[in-house]
Parts: sequence; C-alpha cells; structure tokens
Amino acid sequence: MLDKLQSALRDVEPLIAERGWTRPTVATIAAAEHLLKLVENARPPDVQANPDGTISFDWEAGEHGWLTLTVDDQGQLAHSAVIGEDEFAQAETFGEDLPGWAGTLLQRLLAAGH
Repeated sequence: MLDKLQSALRDVEPLIAERGWTRPTVATIAAAEHLLKLVENARPPDVQANPDGTISFDWEAGEHGWLTLTVDDQGQLAHSAVIGEDEFAQAETFGEDLPGWAGTLLQRLLAAGH
C-alpha cells in the first residue's frame, strides 16, 4: 500500500508546480504512512494528495457507500462517509491508534460492500 502513497506523491508534483498546490509536509506523509499501517488488513484504499497538502484515502463499496479518511500535519484525521442512508463527517485527534469512529466506519463500509 505504500506504493500507492508514493504514486500519489509523484502525481501531485506537477500540480504543485503548475497550479500552486501545497506539497504535503513530512509530518503529513508520516501520518499517511502510519494510517496505511493501521489499515493494512483492510482492502487497499485509493490514495491522493490534495490541493491543501493533506492526503486522503478512499474506500468505495458500490451502491453501499464510500468512506474518505484524510490526514494532515496537525495530528488530525478527518473522515466523511455515506454508508447506506447514513452520512458522517468528523475530525478526530490521530495518535497511535485508528480513532474509534473512523475504525467503526471503515468496518461498516467494508462489511456492507463485501
């Protein structure tokens, strides 16, 4: 899964130069690597670097919904999701473990999408 992160970081370089996107900081990249280790037993997410320098991880479960987890350099993990008819959005402190609500949403989505 670290290959996907490296690919996302390579893909953002032209956008930093051409469009003024913010380069992810060392702290953001470290948080992204940490998140990937915490979810290594889940289905691999799509990974992308965002214009504001954050890094996002996306899981989709077809008609069952989607989940996006986003890390930054301030120790926050933001998540947004639609699972079934439920919508979620929240930011939590991101430390050593996957925050409870983010982990619950990931489990729900993956169970729904098999």
